[in-house]
Amino acid sequence: MLVEGLGNVTFLNGILRIETVEVKSDGQLAKTGQLEIPGNVVGGVIEQLAQAAQGISDKLNELNNEAEKDKKSADKKKNSSDKKKK
Repeated sequence: MLVEGLGNVTFLNGILRIETVEVKSDGQLAKTGQLEIPGNVVGGVIEQLAQAAQGISDKLNELNNEAEKDKKSADKKKNSSDKKKK
């Protein structure tokens, strides 16, 4: 299920219902599904989603930082070898 946004959100009979939507090629929103979360666990589910998203963000930042370090190291080696050639 692709989730690019949220549609209607309702809480009825102890169930939180969250409509999920995607953006079609014409720019219109289309329903892709519905999350149904029992009211007594909504807080825990939201917390788990936030922790998972934070963990992914942290990992992406680590990978980005490593790539930048590798690039700087490669640039230094290139500049050093260029100076030796002159």
